Amino acid sequence: MRRHVVRGLCGLALLAGLGFVALRARPPALPTRSVRTIHLEPRTGRAELLGDGASTKLRAAVVDVPSVLSWPVDVPRGAKLETYFSFARGGPEDLQSLSCRARVEAGEGDGGTVLLEREVRPGPGWEAFEVDLSQQAGRSVVLRLDLACPGAPRVFPNAARWSVPLLSTPRTEGERNVLLVSIDTLRADHLSAYGYPRATSPQVDALSRRGLLFDRAETVQSATWPALTSLHTSLYPSAHGVVENGQPMPEGLPTLAELLRSQGFSTSAFITNMTRGRHPGFSRLFLSREGGQAAADRAAVEQAVAQLERERERRFFMWVHLLSPHADYAPPAPYDAAFTQPGASSLHGGLEELAALRRRGAAISESDLAHVIGLYDGEVAFADELVGLLLSALVRNGLEKSTIVVLTADHGEDLHEHNRYFFHSPSVYRSSMSIPLILAVPGVLPEGGRTSHPASLVDVAPTILGVLGLPVPSSLQGHNLLPGGSLPPRPVRQMAFGETNGRIFTVRSPEWRFVYNPERVQPAAPGGVYPIAEAELYDEERDPREALNLASSRPGLVRAFTAEAVAFRSRIRRKGGLVPGPDAEAVEELRALGYLQH
Repeated sequence: MRRHVVRGLCGLALLAGLGFVALRARPPALPTRSVRTIHLEPRTGRAELLGDGASTKLRAAVVDVPSVLSWPVDVPRGAKLETYFSFARGGPEDLQSLSCRARVEAGEGDGGTVLLEREVRPGPGWEAFEVDLSQQAGRSVVLRLDLACPGAPRVFPNAARWSVPLLSTPRTEGERNVLLVSIDTLRADHLSAYGYPRATSPQVDALSRRGLLFDRAETVQSATWPALTSLHTSLYPSAHGVVENGQPMPEGLPTLAELLRSQGFSTSAFITNMTRGRHPGFSRLFLSREGGQAAADRAAVEQAVAQLERERERRFFMWVHLLSPHADYAPPAPYDAAFTQPGASSLHGGLEELAALRRRGAAISESDLAHVIGLYDGEVAFADELVGLLLSALVRNGLEKSTIVVLTADHGEDLHEHNRYFFHSPSVYRSSMSIPLILAVPGVLPEGGRTSHPASLVDVAPTILGVLGLPVPSSLQGHNLLPGGSLPPRPVRQMAFGETNGRIFTVRSPEWRFVYNPERVQPAAPGGVYPIAEAELYDEERDPREALNLASSRPGLVRAFTAEAVAFRSRIRRKGGLVPGPDAEAVEELRALGYLQH
C-alpha cells in the first residue's frame, strides 16, 4: 500500500485542537495507515474555526494582505486540492475599494505555475478554490496560496483567511465513510421500528432493515450539551465536565472527529442545536440558527446533502444533528395534521404553555394530551423525512455501500408520564433516557438485525472506531459494541449508566431501572421542581411506564444497585477535578495507536 509524504506539515496527523504542542522543526513521520485526505496545516500559527458572517465555519488560517502560504508536497496520483478563501469581516475601509487576486500555484523553488486565479473582493462568504493536481502527480512541488492587491497602500494585518487546504486522493475499495445522525429529543418508542403503532418513521424503519437495531440503548444524561459531548468524546458528563447545557467542552479532550481527521478523513458537521458550543475536530461546521426549528433543520440537511456531493471520492466523517422534535411541538405542514387535527385542543404544544399548566397544577384532559402527543409525533415524522433526504443523497452519490450510517438521539422526552412533565432535563426515567440506536454497516453486519444487548451513547464512538478497523484508546469510557466487526454472543456491557448534573445517577439493567439521589436533590425544571426520590427502583419488564417505585419493598436490590451507582460515580470522576487534556500516558497511547505522528 502506497504512502505519500507531505513534508513540512506540522499537523498532518496531529490532533489539532487538543492543546498539544505542534512540532514544526521537522517533517512529520509517515502515517501508520494509508491517509487519503491530508490536511495542510499552517506552518506557522494555528488553524481555528472561523465564520463567514452567515452560518458556515471552516478551519482556517488568518493571513495578511498581501501574503503567501506554502507547503512542500509529494503529489500522489489522482490528487485534488480544495480550499476556501474569504476576507475577514469588518476589515479596514481602505481595503474595501481594492481589487485583489487570489491564486493557487505549484512549482519548484521560487517559481511556479498558476493553477487557478480569481479576482476577490471584500465581502461575506467563503469562495471555493478546487484544483486538479493530475499534472503534478509524482512530483515534489511547493504548493502556494498567493494573495495580492495591486496598488495597496500598505499591508493589512490579519485581513483575510484561507481554509486549511485538503489534499485528497480517491477513496479505495473497502475504505468506509461515516454518517452520524443524531436527532434531538427523539424517543425510541415513538419510532415504528421500535414498535410504535403510528407510522412516524418510514425512513428510519428502512434504515433499520439495512442494519442492526439496539432495543436497549440509553443516553448518559437527559440534556443536549452533556449528552452530545459524551457522544463525541466517549466520556460521561462528570468526566468531560459538561454537566449542564451551555457549558463549553473543555480544551484538550480527544473527540471522534479529531481521531478520524488524524487518519485522513474529511470532517464536517451540520447542526441545529448546541450551535454555541465547541466542536473540535471538524474542518467544516454549519450552524443552522435562522428561521424556526423546522426551517433550521431543513437548511442543515440541504447543506449536508451539498457536502455529500463534494465527498464522492474522499473518505469522510459527517455529523448531522437535527433539533426536531424538540419543544415547541410545532411540526410544519403536512405533519401538523398527520396525527392530530388543528383545533382538536386549545393547546398549541409550546413549552411555555405546557410549563404554565404544570406550574398552576392544572389537569390536562386525555384529548388534550393526545393532541400534544400527536404534535410531537408530527415532529418525529418531519425529522424522519429529513433523514430520508440524507439517505437518498448517499444513494445518489454512490456512497450507500461504502458508508457506515449511525442513527441515535441525545435523549428522549417526558410526555406527561412523570411529574406532569413535558420536556426532558432533568428526567431520569425511561421516557427521556431511552434512545434509538441503529447501525448500518454495509457488507459487514447482516441486514435487519435486532438485539437486546444493553448499549450507551458513550459506546457510539468506540464502536465506529472498531468497525473502521482503528484502535480504540483506553481513555474512552464506552465500549466497542461490535468487537471483531460483529455482534458478540454475550453483551459487552451488562448495565447502562447515566447521571444528572453529576449528582443524581441511574443504573439500567435488562430487568431494572434504579435511580440514586444521595443528596436528595430536587432539580428545577420548566413549571417547577422535578421531584426525584433518594432511591427509586422500577421493574422494566412488568412496569415499562415506571409507575410503581419498588425501592421500599426490595431492599436487597436497592443495596446492590446503590453499590453499582457509587462505583460508577467513583469511576467516572477525575481525581483532582478536570484537567485540560489527556495526561502524558494518554498522549503516549494515542501516539502508539497511530492517532499522533509526533
